[in-house]
Amino acid sequence: MNEKSLPVRLKNFVLALGATFAFVYLFLPLLTSSCGILNRMSVYLDANGIDPTRYYYTDVEQVKEGEEYLRSVLEEK
Repeated sequence: MNEKSLPVRLKNFVLALGATFAFVYLFLPLLTSSCGILNRMSVYLDANGIDPTRYYYTDVEQVKEGEEYLRSVLEEK
């Protein structure tokens, strides 16, 4: 098998890692701030303390409020 040398592999790793960090910490925030709806959603999430990276939102207060509202609306019918 034709394996690349350690310096070449490290260089490729550093380049890939740098590209990933540039995408996550430069491009995505720029995209969020330049697109109106994404910016509003970001401001709303920050203002309400919602962490969008959570897998489950059951411990967020807004979920409880939404559930109570939905139950009250469905009980009226």
